[in-house]
Amino acid sequence: MAMLRGGESEEIPGARWLWVGHYAVGILIALLLGAILGSFPLFHQSLFPSKLRASDVVSFMGYGGALLMFWLVGQRAAAQLEQREKTLAFLRPLIMPVVQLIVLSLGYMVLLLVIGPFLDQTAKSIYNWIFIIGIVGASLWLSFAWLRQSVPLLESLGQAPVADLRVSCLRCNALLINPGRFCEECGARLPRPSAQL
Repeated sequence: MAMLRGGESEEIPGARWLWVGHYAVGILIALLLGAILGSFPLFHQSLFPSKLRASDVVSFMGYGGALLMFWLVGQRAAAQLEQREKTLAFLRPLIMPVVQLIVLSLGYMVLLLVIGPFLDQTAKSIYNWIFIIGIVGASLWLSFAWLRQSVPLLESLGQAPVADLRVSCLRCNALLINPGRFCEECGARLPRPSAQL
């Protein structure tokens, strides 16, 4: 924010959204660390007491951290749109369903990194169905949120404002709203009506 004379502050355009860049850098770092550390032979060959590899754990931490930061971005963006950005407020109800859908879709593989070795066929089927229900639920949430936003918008576009036709009678000077062919006051023939805004 820039300071003006008299102690008033003026906000630089777009400055309210600078935090998105900070989160984007954090997400990128988490993804890179998860991918790079997960590919190291040291992590790839090291096993925890069971079948779980250290590479899967660090990949889970990196990718899971990136998904968590992405979810936080969605939360903060929705709050900021509601409080400050009135022109874009119509997007607010759509943000969290989109974020939830992305997090669940990607989170399926991320969580599978650490719990996959422990799942038998039945547990894997239950795990799959939990995510299927979550993804379908997020999709329905997004669809209903879009419908709630788009129906009033479409209705407002479909209802074009009706022009208010006003005519002044040339004989008696009466102002007539939506007149016929003759003046309601004196009965004189009226000129052709014209729309006045």
